[in-house]
Amino acid sequence: MFLNLLDQDEKRAFAELAERMIAADGLVIGRERSAIAALKAEMGAPASGTVSGSVAGLAGVFRSRRSRVAALLELIGLGYSDTDFSVNEKSLVTEVARHMGLTAADLTELEGWVTAHVNLVRRALVLMRE
Repeated sequence: MFLNLLDQDEKRAFAELAERMIAADGLVIGRERSAIAALKAEMGAPASGTVSGSVAGLAGVFRSRRSRVAALLELIGLGYSDTDFSVNEKSLVTEVARHMGLTAADLTELEGWVTAHVNLVRRALVLMRE
């Protein structure tokens, strides 16, 4: 949804963080794999072949508040793609946010936005049923 706001370096860093996100709970299910494939397609990134580095290094690639918030919204959304934002996934997002210089209050607000968005999408799908 917001990945178009990222530059090429930020997209590569996001792709690596997203891979780490779906592996954080120790179980990669089909829904998560589909979600990350859709995110990579949105960015025009290859399905594999991401960059490596520390979480701090990857988080440091995001230069503006706008790109940091965009990346975190997408990571949190990815965490909810299997309907369970696990403790390990939350821990990774918290670490990324800390390295990006965002506060706990910022992170709470972002998670609230994502959960509201997820609920609105679910409601829209219900309305679309025939």
